Amino acid sequence: MKKLQYQPKKIVKFEKLLISNKNRFCLTSPEKKEIRNDFNNQNILITGASGSIGKAFTAEILNYDFKNLYLLDKNENNLTKFNREIIYFQNLKEKIKKNIHYICTDLTSFNLDNFIKNNEINIYLNFAAIKHVRSEEELDSALYMLKTNSISFIPKKKNKLKKIFSISSDKSANPFSILGISKLLMENKLADYKNRYSSVCTSSVRFANVIFSEGSIFEHIIIKISKKEIFGIPDKIKRYFITHEEAVSLCLKSLLKKNDGYIIVPNKKKIGKIRNIKDYVIRLLKAHGYKTKFISSIKNNFKIKSTFPVLVTANSIVGQKSFEVFSTNKEKIISDKKDNTVFKIKLLNHLKKKMFEKKLLKNNTLESLKKDLKKLISHYRYSSRQNRISHII
Repeated sequence: MKKLQYQPKKIVKFEKLLISNKNRFCLTSPEKKEIRNDFNNQNILITGASGSIGKAFTAEILNYDFKNLYLLDKNENNLTKFNREIIYFQNLKEKIKKNIHYICTDLTSFNLDNFIKNNEINIYLNFAAIKHVRSEEELDSALYMLKTNSISFIPKKKNKLKKIFSISSDKSANPFSILGISKLLMENKLADYKNRYSSVCTSSVRFANVIFSEGSIFEHIIIKISKKEIFGIPDKIKRYFITHEEAVSLCLKSLLKKNDGYIIVPNKKKIGKIRNIKDYVIRLLKAHGYKTKFISSIKNNFKIKSTFPVLVTANSIVGQKSFEVFSTNKEKIISDKKDNTVFKIKLLNHLKKKMFEKKLLKNNTLESLKKDLKKLISHYRYSSRQNRISHII
């Protein structure tokens, strides 16, 4: 069945070249049927709908027989572009014209419970997130991150909800950053919701990095290559990467009934060997016809011909991990005998202290906020020193 093209063909080509030719987390036919049946004639709310993963997910379900689809995003331009793409797609396929509504607002200023009640929402899928560790370098953006990722995303009541999903991150496992803590708090809020409303299918996914996602280092790199401009990368950073298609599959897997009450994590054996970012850069530049020359400083006389200079910096990024894990030693990893592509972890509230919503947001300095986070998350590696990374990266 034809789907909405949510990425340029050249990006899909590079995803396949750098990451995988096939979807390593593809759903089985019975699983696809279950999801399709669950979405049938339902009112669906997707927040963060025009972001990278939200858009890819929405494109996947446009052919589903839902009743109403509400797409919410704070980015007016991205939402408008997505609206145009959907209208064009629907004109190509007259039979799938449906009730799709576009809401431009910020999740932190949105009355979520009223909207869910008034529009009789059955399925709520949250892709809205502040996802960059750079956003925690200033107090206001750090507090906004906590509001978006940890507080404003969750409804207080059940109403007619049947499913609720919110996207997480590998950074929530042994968090080094406020971003990681915000996602860990999000998982705890989901666990609380599940405890209060056991009949609502509640789930999450801890993601690997989605290559070429909006705002990612590889989106930045591909733009710089097209402009023949020097770009920078951090040194000695290794990452797992997945494609947009695989990201959507992981989200869909989490919505299966068997995964109710769990966080899905990808099986690292299916992702393959963790690689240094340098390796991906070399292969991407080769695909563009360039050899790679890693440099430690910029000289004015650099000219890009057959060789492309890439600045490698040792400057640290605040809260950035040099390695990547999807779970902690304290978490019980559960295997699925019928699906070896993922593992799952029970959604549990590990936090006994109920301070974060009221107290954290009252902090008036970044230092005091970090101290409170240290009290809340004992293994958080609190540091008062702010390491800022070069703007070229």
